[in-house]
Amino acid sequence: MRRTDHEVHHTTEGQNDELHIGYLRRQKIQNPTESDIRHAVFALDTKKDDAFLILGPTDMTYIQTGGDQNVGFKLEYQETDTKHHYRANRDLTADEIVKALVAYSTGADEWKTMAEWDLVRW
Repeated sequence: MRRTDHEVHHTTEGQNDELHIGYLRRQKIQNPTESDIRHAVFALDTKKDDAFLILGPTDMTYIQTGGDQNVGFKLEYQETDTKHHYRANRDLTADEIVKALVAYSTGADEWKTMAEWDLVRW
């Protein structure tokens, strides 16, 4: 699910997060707002291959989603390395994905309680 075609940069408390969106064109938005994140999530479309969002401070620590409003959204996160990569055990709605990404971008942990998490084995 890892794609990096479109980037939105976000900085929180000295942490430089990047939001990557699977659009075919590249665009950067500094310090995206909740509205920016909401727009990005609702614009995802699996029929157009515009279906990926990744937010994180590094290539190895991030939260990511894939899907759209019609098929639902998968949510995954990784902390430090691929041995600590997890997937939500259910599909989430667009509103839940927005809430998760906004919480992650502000450093809040509430997104972790939105689902149960399964370890992804590579």
